[in-house]
Amino acid sequence: MPRLFLRLLILLFTTFLNAQTIPVTDNICFFQDAKTGKPITIVNDSLVYKGELKNPSILKHTEFPGKLKRYSQYNFNINKHTYLVEVGCGPVLEYRNDSIVRIDNSVLQNNQFGASPFVYKGQICLFGGYGLFTDKNIITRFDFTPKEWFLLNVNGDNVPSVRTENINYFDENGLYIFGGWNTRTGTFEKDLSLWHFNFNSLKWIRLGDYNENLLKVISKLPHNYCTFKIGEKLYIQNIDFIIEIDFDNNNICYFDNNNIIPNNQPFFNKKTNTLVYLQNLTGSSKLIIKSIPISELLKNPIKTEKLYTSPWQEFAVPTLSIILVLLLIFGIYKWRKNKKGKCFIYNQTQNKLYYKTKIIANLDPLEEKIMIYLFQNNNTYIQLNQLNSFFEKESLDNVSNVIKKRDLVFSSLLVKLNAYVMYGENPLILIQKNEVDKRIKEIKLNPLYFTLK
Repeated sequence: MPRLFLRLLILLFTTFLNAQTIPVTDNICFFQDAKTGKPITIVNDSLVYKGELKNPSILKHTEFPGKLKRYSQYNFNINKHTYLVEVGCGPVLEYRNDSIVRIDNSVLQNNQFGASPFVYKGQICLFGGYGLFTDKNIITRFDFTPKEWFLLNVNGDNVPSVRTENINYFDENGLYIFGGWNTRTGTFEKDLSLWHFNFNSLKWIRLGDYNENLLKVISKLPHNYCTFKIGEKLYIQNIDFIIEIDFDNNNICYFDNNNIIPNNQPFFNKKTNTLVYLQNLTGSSKLIIKSIPISELLKNPIKTEKLYTSPWQEFAVPTLSIILVLLLIFGIYKWRKNKKGKCFIYNQTQNKLYYKTKIIANLDPLEEKIMIYLFQNNNTYIQLNQLNSFFEKESLDNVSNVIKKRDLVFSSLLVKLNAYVMYGENPLILIQKNEVDKRIKEIKLNPLYFTLK
């Protein structure tokens, strides 16, 4: 008899649960189950709805501070596990079937309200936020081994300013953030910097200035604005449109918004390709789980813009222009130099002197002999007196006459050679003083102009 009574009692209680509607309350925790992909709705910390809002079960849970609604803002799906973190950071809960289990050894911190949640190497992380009368720009991580929170050490001193409730998005490579509020001043972050935290280097990188039109939109959003992630893109809801942000391709696309999606942690269901969210029916206290196809949500694109401009892009055009001008000047210089350079050629096989491709025919026999002699000794300096041998046959007994004749012929030779190159900036003949006797002059053909063939 007692067993029969107990079974009837359980049957009546189950029937009561199945038939009842969700009570009017603001204590609702809504998130996606990592194992099943279904929406989970927990009402008043006591009833669990898996999927549709019917056939609830009694919530089993260990002790945790506060109400569950304070844990729905930071929810994480990691390796088929679902974790919930208290809105101010500290307590960490895990949802297991229809149970809530506290898994941390930390305390209620009240230190990171409005932070940016992300996952780094399977660890729960929070950037920034507000607490204890200050905004933050730190990154905290939850270590599952000691079950405690630690600071994530960041490399370098280039970091974003302190902020809360900023726009954020993360993938396997890193975290993107921009915008946000300064709680102490109550002002929106007017700095247009778009930041990326690289998971490999653990460094913050300022990618550039994000679009000013985007700043005008997000700075007017209410504090409880709605964002959601679909694939590799982030979406922000405005009254008039939905903004699609593609960080990888540096692109923004605006869509007409014909649906008002409440900010209650909407999520993307990959299986049904729909956005799932919890909504109150107008004029009623009844809650429903609603889903909308992505194709319906993003069917009317309005315009497309660049997300951000890199710092170097601002100076790209003038910088490239300067580089091109310098390259042009250098090219002209090299062309003129090459045009003049190596222009005198002595063909040893033909025993002929050339200026480029033409035979030099205006030299006297002595001038030509001197040129050939200099060509044959073009690797070293020779004494000017060595040219005397070309004139001694004509003036055997008078050295001064030999020198005068030599200098006269040598000067005439230089005049004729310079006439070809239009007196370039470099001398055709290099002259130096002998190291032992400074009175002795030494000469050599300038290799810029002369070559053997």
